[in-house]
Amino acid sequence: MLHVFRHEIRLIFREPRFWIPFIIPPVILAASQGIAVFRYGGQIMEGMEGYMMLLLGCLMAPMGAPLAADSFAGERERNSMELLQLSPIAPAKLFWGKLLAVLPFPVAFSLLVQSFYWLAHSEVSMTEAVASFLGALSAVLVTNSFSLVLSLRVKTVRAAAHLSLFVVVPLLLLVQLGHEAFLQGLLIPAVVLALSVALCAFVAFLSSRKFVSL
Repeated sequence: MLHVFRHEIRLIFREPRFWIPFIIPPVILAASQGIAVFRYGGQIMEGMEGYMMLLLGCLMAPMGAPLAADSFAGERERNSMELLQLSPIAPAKLFWGKLLAVLPFPVAFSLLVQSFYWLAHSEVSMTEAVASFLGALSAVLVTNSFSLVLSLRVKTVRAAAHLSLFVVVPLLLLVQLGHEAFLQGLLIPAVVLALSVALCAFVAFLSSRKFVSL
């Protein structure tokens, strides 16, 4: 499994196009907030700093979709799926190695951009910041598990990546409608994270069995 993990990491760093989605969302949000501060003196964002921090982290979560989409659909396009399945590495270890290679990037970018935002906005309380971090981790686990399942079932990377982006709309709706209750304390974020971990583990288990049976 560790060998698969290292191999996937090397492939990711060889493809600069995978990094583009991680750059666009924070740049857009930073630009929009800069315009708001310039035109309205920051009053339009007053009291919304915690919401923006949560939104920024959740926006970074689906940006790992191109990485997850390439995990299995890319193997099909490169005609290497059969060779991969014939390798001496157990199929379950192959699957988990690919999954573990995908998760660090959206996790790292989500937490990184949120940390920078928190440093730049002292108005965000400790509770709101920790809740936002937990929310971003939950979003990363759910969205990338969904993308891996799609990658395993569709035939092309483009199809997997495009279908994966459909999770963005419900994610943004949840942030928009539930951010006030989510940021009030740490109980709800902790429960959501626990459910996300359980869902990710369950989906990964089912998908690994699917991969074994291909």
